[in-house]
Amino acid sequence: MLQELVIKVPAPFLGSPDIGFSTRYPAQESQTPLRDVPFIIEGPSRPMRLLHSRLELFRDKRALVPDSLDEGYTWTDLIQLNDEVFLLAFRDESLREGPEPASEHRYLLNLIRPLIFPFLKDCVRIGQLALRDSIDLAVLQDSRVMAELELARDQIVPANGSIVLWNLP
Repeated sequence: MLQELVIKVPAPFLGSPDIGFSTRYPAQESQTPLRDVPFIIEGPSRPMRLLHSRLELFRDKRALVPDSLDEGYTWTDLIQLNDEVFLLAFRDESLREGPEPASEHRYLLNLIRPLIFPFLKDCVRIGQLALRDSIDLAVLQDSRVMAELELARDQIVPANGSIVLWNLP
């Protein structure tokens, strides 16, 4: 049985210290297709308006990034709960398409890779959003911090986007 796990990323976007997200992996039986993994994105309404238009593009991932067909995942439609909170979910599609060895590889990749990586990668390559050079994250289980990490942006995605959500004075 895979236990529920939460990953929090407090401020990944360049110029936007108040926008962050968390993702919650639901508990589920091992050896089963991954359930949708929700992302909760929160921040002040002004930069969230621009972020909304960029995240809406995620649903068109396959058309916008044609070479993503081998990745085995898509994104659900963006849901706006209010001006400061959005929901989006990672949808595993690794076992639904392609030849058996390739789909098993995609499934394992989706299972073991923290899903913040494809989210941040798609923020840059689909949304053209600029990320900070250093991204902090915390892994929690049952509200206990299991690990805190600092990653360089180029460990996640080699090139950065050009859209800054908020220009600080």
